[in-house]
Amino acid sequence: MVLCTATFLILLASPIFAASSSINSNILPACPSTEDSIYDYIVVGAGAGGGPVAARLAENGFSVLLVETGEDESGNVNTTSLFSAFSAMDDPKIDLDYRIKEYPANFPVQRNDQWYPRSAGIGGCTLHNAGENSIAGMRQQFDTISHTFNDPSWSRDNMQKYWALIENNLYLDPTALNLDHGFNGWLNSSRASAVNFSSTDPKWSALGSSIIAASGTSLIEDQNSHLPLPESGHVLELLTGDDSHLRASIRDKLTPLAASSKNLTIMTNTLATKILLCNDKKGKGRGGNVSAYGLAVALGAKLPVAQGFNGKQKLNEKNIIARREVIVAGGAFQTPQLLMLSGIGDKAQLSKFGIPSIVNLPGVGANLQDNDELPAFWEFTSNFTDPESFGSAITTSAYSNSLEPDLWTYFVPAEFNGFHHGMSIIAANTQNVFTLINLRAGSTSQGYVRLTGSHPQDLLDINKLRFQGPNGRNDIVVLREAIKRWRKVINEDEEIAKYVEREVAPGANVTSDADLEEYILNNVFAHHACCTAAIGADGDPRAVLDGDFNVRGVSNLRVVDASSFPVSPGYFPQSPIYMISEKAAAVILKDAKARS
Repeated sequence: MVLCTATFLILLASPIFAASSSINSNILPACPSTEDSIYDYIVVGAGAGGGPVAARLAENGFSVLLVETGEDESGNVNTTSLFSAFSAMDDPKIDLDYRIKEYPANFPVQRNDQWYPRSAGIGGCTLHNAGENSIAGMRQQFDTISHTFNDPSWSRDNMQKYWALIENNLYLDPTALNLDHGFNGWLNSSRASAVNFSSTDPKWSALGSSIIAASGTSLIEDQNSHLPLPESGHVLELLTGDDSHLRASIRDKLTPLAASSKNLTIMTNTLATKILLCNDKKGKGRGGNVSAYGLAVALGAKLPVAQGFNGKQKLNEKNIIARREVIVAGGAFQTPQLLMLSGIGDKAQLSKFGIPSIVNLPGVGANLQDNDELPAFWEFTSNFTDPESFGSAITTSAYSNSLEPDLWTYFVPAEFNGFHHGMSIIAANTQNVFTLINLRAGSTSQGYVRLTGSHPQDLLDINKLRFQGPNGRNDIVVLREAIKRWRKVINEDEEIAKYVEREVAPGANVTSDADLEEYILNNVFAHHACCTAAIGADGDPRAVLDGDFNVRGVSNLRVVDASSFPVSPGYFPQSPIYMISEKAAAVILKDAKARS
């Protein structure tokens, strides 16, 4: 465990690397006056990263333009219920049809053109996710960032205050003093304890008893406290929603605020095409003379992965000026794309498409990380009668060097074998199937997001390079042993055996380690992409941002979203992204006060 912490610190702050950025401000125009702009801040992306920071800045009296490629989906029934998550992911109104590669071209297994669910609209991916509300597993990550920058505000214990600021807790007594939680925030937070392994269905009761026994004796009632997690336990599910499972998201904050406040303007159905950069001849910029002063947008233009895209077109672009800053929050794919199109990224990559290099930051689009998720499922003799039953357990694998549990296993009474179009129909038609998913936190793959052209409507080249890192073999072994462990729990329990028809996957004939590993390579999936514009220390060649979310070598430009993390944030990224967005807002407000 100590070795893992040291390794993580080296990755984040290695002194052996020289600063990797070089700045070319001479080809930029001189910075114009921004005093006449009607917007203090321009935020790109209305998801979990951009939404909270835009709202908080507007509430503090600043004029904010929030640019969103999707539309307002407030009337879309698929985005209202947490139990409609699969339908929401399949919904063509919000689906961004990203296709990715899992492995390099020379790898024995090839899985290209894999659908990777992303959502457009006010709320971003919070419109279609399963509402998992977890800030667990973040202690090592937040504390490491705190240590790197000698900044106690990043410590795990201090970051809890941002959670309390966000949360409207519905499962604790609001009259009791509880500094870990908030009761007046914009995000409903509920506990699904009524359905966790609790059902009148004897099949589910048998499964629940066996799973709880196998998870250890710990009952983790509040995974969102600041206290360290035990090494294993049965987790009471927390959801971003109310007690009737009505979805809660940043959309619930943004749309009323935009309607009632002149400080927040949301520009939907708009494609951000380029960050406007200039030469600040007075040398005020962080690390150079490059400064961001606005954003080029194309109204009505679609991403190439959006429904209704009819091919690249000559875009009618409009420049919008920001009096103070531009904040990019387009997510792990679109954020690096926008940076690279603007001349911020790996000089060698940009030169392939004739994009002048303004700030050479090789970390832009590199370091693509994700969790690993692996399904196993069984066909039962009859349907589950309580389709809302589900549950989770956390464990520490025998092969882990993490300071925190590295395996989250969640259980669903329907077939769920990864993300593909039509999965909502499959789930609805397989109510006699029990699925468990082993989610490995802290997997070590580092893939990439690269351009294929210089046009904002060119597709991206996205490759996870799964299991290709130095610890890739260990990642496979962790998943292999996890699936062996849970198969033993399910297959050898006499009470469960009364109801099981057959093991569908991996299948009764898949028993050797080699066969299980082949199953892993062909069936692993994930949907928590991050880290493609990462925070890091001066000597880190991956570092795109400093500890205050500033893009290195550019003033008045920040990135606040999933791409900001140096490593995958815990088990489920939604709530940690909300937290860093509120932290970013606090930093920006502090800077604004200092500059005024």
